[in-house]
Amino acid sequence: MDLILPDTNMLILGLADQQQYGEILKAWIIKNRLVFSPIVVAEFLIGANLQVAQNFNQLVQQFPVLPIDLETAKIAAHIRKTSFKKKKKLILPDCLIAAQCKIHNLTLATLNPKDFPKTTKLFTLPKV
Repeated sequence: MDLILPDTNMLILGLADQQQYGEILKAWIIKNRLVFSPIVVAEFLIGANLQVAQNFNQLVQQFPVLPIDLETAKIAAHIRKTSFKKKKKLILPDCLIAAQCKIHNLTLATLNPKDFPKTTKLFTLPKV
């Protein structure tokens, strides 16, 4: 069973219990399939009020948070550098998330597949 790294947009909608996103997120929590990136944690907390941040912090403590180490940095740099040669330039935080997915063989749950390299294993969610 693949582990899932939820992108920030998935967490925002899932924790707000928006349409199918909340149900999908709950299923992953129950089945213990989540891992987090510190990038996603930071992005989520930027927009969270105090109560939402407290609830989110409790959730994050139940699952692994992956490190951004030297290997992750090197792979992210390669992904970003490669994107310069293409029409769509990827931003560094998304490259770091993609690198973590690659290293740990994770599936990324996102509403924005275009923000990540085509080589990233995705669980693509329809936008609301």
